[in-house]
Amino acid sequence: MTKKIYTLTLFLMTVLLFSQVTVGSHASPSTNAMFSVVNKEDNATNSKGMMIPTVNDETELPLYNASQPDHFNDDSTMQGMIFYKKDIKRVVVYDGEKWKPTFYESGGKTTRASMNPSMAESNFPSVTCVLIGCGEKDVPFGFYDSTQDTDKLGIINPQGIVNSNFNNFTFKESGFYKILISLKVKTSGIHVSPPTISFRALKNGNVLARNDVPLNEAILITAGANRVGTMEFLSMFDKGDQLKVQVSGGVSILTVADVYKIVPTDGTFISIEKL
Repeated sequence: MTKKIYTLTLFLMTVLLFSQVTVGSHASPSTNAMFSVVNKEDNATNSKGMMIPTVNDETELPLYNASQPDHFNDDSTMQGMIFYKKDIKRVVVYDGEKWKPTFYESGGKTTRASMNPSMAESNFPSVTCVLIGCGEKDVPFGFYDSTQDTDKLGIINPQGIVNSNFNNFTFKESGFYKILISLKVKTSGIHVSPPTISFRALKNGNVLARNDVPLNEAILITAGANRVGTMEFLSMFDKGDQLKVQVSGGVSILTVADVYKIVPTDGTFISIEKL
């Protein structure tokens, strides 16, 4: 008798494990659904919905760890788990590394950074070009303009740290990003061909994108010219990748001596948008 009961119990458990479960109806609306919640009513009084777990903010989500760069420990076994987050009024899903909103705010997630406007001119990033070649210089971006700068991506590295490499940004999420770099350049020196400055975006120390920007239209001797040059490109970044901007000058046989300085004004900024 005990053996029969055991066999029947095992059979019932097998049926439950491999069958569909439907709440609110006798039939599942989809043959591919393992679990379905069906609302059969057609009026506001009797309609019934499903409440998913809710939290007030990210500190209440599983795996929260303030010491981690993205505030969460990694656990691939939890991929696909969902919660409703009250502070942003959105459902968030765990991707194995962090909790993400099911859709981003209007306009996407963007980081904009600028240069320190109180920087003394003697500290402006500058490169010198002579007949034998040019130097190169990293551009130190940060969160300096409280009106225009933003860091919705959370990728601007801490400011005030002495870092000769100026690795300004560390990406928290893998994906495609649109980068716009705008630099106001002040030139001084003697040349009889249009001065050219090279904008370079470096990922993990390697040149990712480059654009040689002519600063003058006419061929003439120039001193003290000010121009704004831009560079825009798309690129894939992985979590943990670092980005910085570097400038260098362009030398021709008609360049006698040039100095290029990056000026911290409204025309000098970088915009990074996650696509």
